[in-house]
Amino acid sequence: MRAVAKLSVLCFALFVVPAGCSDLAGVSSLELEQVVARDGVSFASQSIPIGVLDRLAQHKLVVVGETHLIREHQEFMAELVQELHARGFRQLLLEFPHMADWLLADFVQDWGLEGWQPPPWSFGLLATAIRDFNRTLPEDQHIQVRGIDVNLSDYGGVDDFLAVTRALADHLTDPGPVNTFLAALHHPPEAHEEALTALRDDLQARRTELIDAWGPYWYETVAEMVDVELVSVTVRAIREDDYDRSVKTREDEMKRLADLRLVGYAHRTLLNVGGNHAQKERLKGTEQEWLGDYLVNRSTAIGGSTIVLNFVAAKIVSGSTIQYDILNDSPEDELFRLMYERWPEQIVFMPLDDPLFGTSGVKMNFEGKIHKGAPRRHYDVFVQYPLANRIPLP
Repeated sequence: MRAVAKLSVLCFALFVVPAGCSDLAGVSSLELEQVVARDGVSFASQSIPIGVLDRLAQHKLVVVGETHLIREHQEFMAELVQELHARGFRQLLLEFPHMADWLLADFVQDWGLEGWQPPPWSFGLLATAIRDFNRTLPEDQHIQVRGIDVNLSDYGGVDDFLAVTRALADHLTDPGPVNTFLAALHHPPEAHEEALTALRDDLQARRTELIDAWGPYWYETVAEMVDVELVSVTVRAIREDDYDRSVKTREDEMKRLADLRLVGYAHRTLLNVGGNHAQKERLKGTEQEWLGDYLVNRSTAIGGSTIVLNFVAAKIVSGSTIQYDILNDSPEDELFRLMYERWPEQIVFMPLDDPLFGTSGVKMNFEGKIHKGAPRRHYDVFVQYPLANRIPLP
């Protein structure tokens, strides 16, 4: 399992839109400050206000956009998951490689099949908090945690997929077709794809027999892994030469996996992905339909009952070095700077309900990149941390 433990950070490159590209009329600093002061809700960590929780619980799905590698975000999400549990939330979907989905489930459900645990930079802090919370609950009330991302080359590509599959084979009664797959040639990539296709065909042909031998859970786990890895092969193969198509292929698979976990699910769900994936309409990123846009406007899985949050930080520290400081990098009429200046030591929940956020050119600073637009078109709420600590990669 060493290769699995080396899974890299779950993030994707951002494309940005230059400041001033919007034709929307600008908004004055005073006007924006008045709305921030009236509508913003400030609070200390681990004390999420009841009103905030009640607002989120009105929806079947809460989509959370994050800045990757932030310790405070994992801590906040752990608190949010626990607080929303009493309001009917039982599932958390993560931008985490689907190939290790069963490992994540094993860890948070405390089944004891593997000694693996997700590393700190890859939702390890959040997953550990959920596992500990689950230990206090009856089994039928446990939080489920599922991965809905493809297997990018950044995460180890073929080698990590093979490591995960070898570990899974240890839990199968007579893993025959899986062992045949593992013994096949997997380099170059075309050989890996050929072996995957053969395994998929074998699984389909022997479906009834394998369900009897492995049980429905393990059969579906293997079959899903193969399907997602086949898509991942395409994403990895074209990522350098046709990046936009690679991004779209990845995003479409994330939509499919999200629907797979949402259709017919009886409880409410939290979904945590990068801020790009969460957006309802293009503000930053490639020209395409993002996951948030699909879930809000086209998915039939939750009937449009979705609220989209994006989490940002006023200051980001890596080790002892300040990587980003909104006071130095933002003009006086920038939204996040105004939020920070009013509440410099607290988390701020800023709903974008006011008409100003839907019709005006509001300046927003995403880690040094200024965007100007109508933020309500892209998100429903901004949540800002006053200080964020970057989790180091190994």
